[in-house]
Amino acid sequence: MVVGVTGYGVYIPKYRIDRSIIGKAWSGRGRGQNAVAGADEDVITMAAEAALNAVTHADIDSTSDLKTLYFGTGSALDFEHSSLGVIGEVLRAGDEIDYAEFTASPRASFAALKACLDAAASGRITNGLVIGAEQRATAAGSPEEMNCGDGAAAIMLGANNVIAEIDAIYSHATNFVDRWRDADSDFVKEYEPRFTRDYGYKQHIIAAAGGLFEKLQSGIDDFDHVVLQQPNASMVNGVAKALNANQDQLAHGGLINEVGDLGAASALMGLAGVLDQAKPGERILVLSYGSGASDAIALSVTDAIIAKRNKVKPVSSYLKNSRPVEDYVAFAKIKGALEKQDTPTQIGIPPASSALWRDGREIRQLAAIKCKSCGYVNYPATIRKICVRCGGTEFDQTTLARTGKVHTYCVSLYVPPPLVGPQALIIGDLDDGNRYRALGTEIHSSDDVEIDMKVELVMRKIVTQDGVPVYGNVFRPVRIN
Repeated sequence: MVVGVTGYGVYIPKYRIDRSIIGKAWSGRGRGQNAVAGADEDVITMAAEAALNAVTHADIDSTSDLKTLYFGTGSALDFEHSSLGVIGEVLRAGDEIDYAEFTASPRASFAALKACLDAAASGRITNGLVIGAEQRATAAGSPEEMNCGDGAAAIMLGANNVIAEIDAIYSHATNFVDRWRDADSDFVKEYEPRFTRDYGYKQHIIAAAGGLFEKLQSGIDDFDHVVLQQPNASMVNGVAKALNANQDQLAHGGLINEVGDLGAASALMGLAGVLDQAKPGERILVLSYGSGASDAIALSVTDAIIAKRNKVKPVSSYLKNSRPVEDYVAFAKIKGALEKQDTPTQIGIPPASSALWRDGREIRQLAAIKCKSCGYVNYPATIRKICVRCGGTEFDQTTLARTGKVHTYCVSLYVPPPLVGPQALIIGDLDDGNRYRALGTEIHSSDDVEIDMKVELVMRKIVTQDGVPVYGNVFRPVRIN
């Protein structure tokens, strides 16, 4: 049984900051841009959107066919609690699913990928989803603040309708300490950048690539595309030169100057960028690195990629639809490094309460019930025991559409913290004929919203209370048609 990539999806936040703005704030310089997650985004919301895109591209029924969700990140929200169930609810996955988190390294997503690949190859699962996402907290004025970006990428693995077969994997690891963050630290630490570059990143990637070449009896010239983990541009250029990789091979997998260092999402995002362009028969080399370990993976593109190309949201479309962050103060506010000292309004019920657990699941799934007597769709189901239109008590299960258009709206300039004004409230007409009310996101003034504007429901972080995030669906202007 040949196991490989059956679908993929990415998510890159709308906001971008020029590194020159960060450099100017600290009397330095910078080139390129970093993607910046919005104030209502985190690794879970970004991972959920990438996962939805991957499931759509793979064309599977996530309710019955998705059996594994493995997540790699160095930006875990909690040491004890996992939020992967939130992603599963957005995907409407069944309860018979294996959740696992991999962390403590920028190559965490590739540890997840290898585990998922083994599960698929053994026959334990049919389809498995691997997600890499990152939103690092960075120290002000640090090299990480200058280089780190936010984003997520997801890869579906399976044996049916494979678009890229995985030919071989080779891993190389040593007890090498380059960057670290202990439990008492908010930010990553590093002993000496050149030490990390030469003895960590460079030596480990070259060793992993060499081991794979020997395993396959091949060389760098046998690959049409090369994807490298991208901590910063100079490190990437040095390794590319050492591998004798040419610019044509690197052309589609390099995003360091557009979105920054995406950590655990970096190499997966580069692979997605290559798959957006790859042709049947081409070969891809992917090289990850993090925490003294590197993985080299060889893939071969199949004919199936042609039929699936029109179902994917390409990386390039996210790069085109961006909004600049104008200054360092705005950047610090978005990142949460600069917060207004107000007392946040407490939500009506605790985030960990049974009521929020019970209702939140179907809210994130957009699960509803349709009256058998009159056909009216009641939502949410847990509080609609009697049809509000006809009083009927018998229902069929249904789900709401995620896309629609604005029916009416208002934009509040002043809202209680932790919400930040201007804040839009939208009533939307969904494409399935239902009407839905929700907050708006990526709307900064009344100029950003209008009647009949196309919108889509996406999961965002509504509020955080006692360290527990509460997620729900909000309306966002359609960014990618």
